[in-house]
Parts: sequence; C-alpha cells; structure tokens
Amino acid sequence: MSSSFDKVKSWIISSGLYINELNNENYGAVHSYYDIKSQEYGFLYPEITGYFLSVIRFLYQFEKNKDYLKMAESSANWLIGIYDKYGGIIMGIDADTSKRKSAFSFDTAICAKGLIDCYLITKKEIYLAHAESLVNWLLNGAIEQDGTVKPYKNLETQDFMNTGDVWYRKKGCLHIKTAIPLFQLYQLRNRSELLEAADKISNAYTRFHKSDGSFSLHENSDVVNLHTQCYAMEGLLYAFSMTKNEVYLESCKKAIEWSIKKIENDGSIRLWHGVRYQSKASYPIAQLVRLMILIDSFEKNSKYKSQIDKLHSFLLTMQVLDGDKKTSGGFIEEIYKSFTGWKKKQRLISWGSMFALQCLKWYDMSNELNFNSSIEFIY
Repeated sequence: MSSSFDKVKSWIISSGLYINELNNENYGAVHSYYDIKSQEYGFLYPEITGYFLSVIRFLYQFEKNKDYLKMAESSANWLIGIYDKYGGIIMGIDADTSKRKSAFSFDTAICAKGLIDCYLITKKEIYLAHAESLVNWLLNGAIEQDGTVKPYKNLETQDFMNTGDVWYRKKGCLHIKTAIPLFQLYQLRNRSELLEAADKISNAYTRFHKSDGSFSLHENSDVVNLHTQCYAMEGLLYAFSMTKNEVYLESCKKAIEWSIKKIENDGSIRLWHGVRYQSKASYPIAQLVRLMILIDSFEKNSKYKSQIDKLHSFLLTMQVLDGDKKTSGGFIEEIYKSFTGWKKKQRLISWGSMFALQCLKWYDMSNELNFNSSIEFIY
C-alpha cells in the first residue's frame, strides 16, 4: 500500500482531528479542518463525524482492528448526543451559535449512513435504531413529492426550508446522495416506504441533469459545482447498484465524460463552472477518481485509466508530507486564483482527506476491485 494512503490514514485518526480524549465532553467528534497558519482546528462538524464513521467501517473491513470499534462507538455516541440535544443534525459546534439554529437534510443523511455503518461493524442495535430516527426525520417533511429535498429545518420554527440565501440552503443535485442511507436501511428493515422514497430521490436527477452531461448545482441553473455533481453521481451509482436501473449508470457516465473534457494539462479540474471564482479543490478530484474506478470495475475494463492516473497524480500534489504530526498526510482544501497566480489555501480539510483515503486505496487495488462488494462502502 502506498505511503500516501498510510499517511492520510494516520492524519485522519491520530493527528488530533478526531477527539480521542475520554474526559473531553466532545469525545468522538471530528473537526472540520486544521488551519496551518493559525495552528488551530476548525469547528466540530457532525456531518464529517458521520463520514468518519463510514471511514472506520471502510478501514475495518481490511484491518479488523478492534480499536476502530471503540472509535466508531465514540463518534456515534457523540452524534446521538447532538441529535438529542438540538433536535437535529446541526451544522457545527464552535463559538458561532448560528450554526446551531438549522438542521441540514444532507448532513442528516450522511450521519444516518455513518450510524448504519457503525451498526454493521459493532452489531449494536442502538446505532441502527438511531440511524432509523435520522431517516424518519428526513421522511417527515424533507422529501418533496417530486423527489427533491428541502435542504434544512429551521429549529426555531420547526419548518423545513428552501431559501437559497447560500447555495447549500437551496434544493440541489447534491441531495440525490441522501438516497443512500434510505437504500441501506431498506435492506436492513425491509420498510417499503424507504425504497419508495429512495427511488423518488434518485429519479429527481432529471431535474438537474443537463443536455451536455453535467449536473447543475440547482434546478434551472447554469452553474456546475464539481463537488455537488460528484455527490449526485455517488447517489445515482449507489441507486444503480440497488435497483439495476441502467438510466442511473448512464447518467453517471455522461457526467464523467463532461468532467473528462474539463481536465487540464496538470490533471486538475476547476471546482466551479459558470461563476467567476476560480479554484481547484482536492475533495471533488478524489470523489471523481473513486467514481471512475468503480465504473471501470463494473464494466470490467480500463476505459478511464489514463484520466484516473492524471487526476491521481494531481491529487497527490495537494497532500502535505512535512513530518509534523498535525499536518503530515492531510490534504490541502484547494488552490485558488489570485492576482499573483495560483495559491494553496493553508487549510487541511477533513472530508477531502477522507475521500482521498478511499480514493488512494481503490487506486492501489483497482485491478482487483469488485464493483458489487465495493460500492456499499462509498461515503
């Protein structure tokens, strides 16, 4: 296994990103990022703690390390505490109390999946029961008849909202990924309404899929965000694995082809398309590589190999390898265009590093990857 994989694994688990002190009231929580300049961690992030649980399940399948079970339970217990205290999965915990006023549908789905993944490795029913509570929260007002998902609940009024004051407070293609825990829970609980809701969410892809193959950030928008497009594809590829509906696979392949056309000479892709802001982020590139590897594994060919190699090479330029425990192995959030040229944002990002971990593992074992046994681990 590559040293890049070992280093990012160590950074995620052992750098301080994950709070592992038993006497800390936030034991099990995961920070959003590490700021290299200020040498400070960002806010505690429930959504990313949900991803962390899925990362632990992913690693546990290979290593069977019992320490992972303790870590998973600590993170799951923290998420349960957040949900019970605030009545939903809030954005984060820090001095900014505004982060506690809304509970987000996407974040709730990611945490539900994390709790299911925790149940699958610990076999403790409490985690499946709480995952079901989170999914029921989504079913109780977030999912529209047309399959689109209201982005958040105002915890003061208890109303689900779709305001659009910022991009993640408006219904978008990213919400297609919320179908994943519904499919997962359906397999475990066999509740027909879960399958119906997951199908409804998946079929809403037509509202965002454009004729050029891309997924618009929001309905009837010219803006494409590579990160949210990858979220849409992740949801659709999982839906394909569950339903065998070929239209989901074909829509993913069209979006992949659109993305390939956007790859630059250095193997990078812009994060935003149709807006002025210019940046290249690590996390959607890791997501895109994962998707391409999975599709190649399903079709039993190497159609995307040259593009995968190119993207993989660029992704590695975003990893910090400096020997400092707090930074070594983590992935820089993005590089952005300034008046003086491209600059690296001095922030190591938790979710980008988690996506990169799975990307690097699958890249190293791509020749032997099995689609059906791998897609269930995508997070």
